[in-house]
Amino acid sequence: MTDKTAEQAAIQAFGRQYDYDVSYLERLLEASRDAYDTFVAGQPMSLFRRALPLEAHFIARVAAMQGEDCGACAQLTVRMAVEAGVDRDLLRTMLAQPEDLPSVLFDVYGHARDVASQRSVDPARAERVRAAFGEAAFAELAVVIAGSRIYPTAKRALLMDGACEILSVDR
Repeated sequence: MTDKTAEQAAIQAFGRQYDYDVSYLERLLEASRDAYDTFVAGQPMSLFRRALPLEAHFIARVAAMQGEDCGACAQLTVRMAVEAGVDRDLLRTMLAQPEDLPSVLFDVYGHARDVASQRSVDPARAERVRAAFGEAAFAELAVVIAGSRIYPTAKRALLMDGACEILSVDR
């Protein structure tokens, strides 16, 4: 099995595990191994978590995906949040009525959505997040938001972005 074949198998296994369309990853690998390797090298940004609480981390990731209007990516992240142990009811609240989240998590959600949607960031909200979690967590939040955006951006650049979908904790 060649390195490329092994990578293709890993991509397909990931797709099956999360019921996620990995065709954009396959296309990237097929078109340019170097481009694919560079893309993969950026993936740890969205996964990085040391100071930010688990719930805030995943809320930021999902909100960033929603801000990019990538339903498939957001659904994947919801599945990963459930797998990581984030409370399903909290995720349901985030998806259905984010304004009902605990206040600091609503601030994280709003901050991530604003950044990913390229809207004006509310300095007071950002300061509340920084005050609640600390400077290191706030810096980490910036990296997580930026890292989460690479997936929908790559899909869009490859002309492989799909329609938005209704997100669910139970899929």
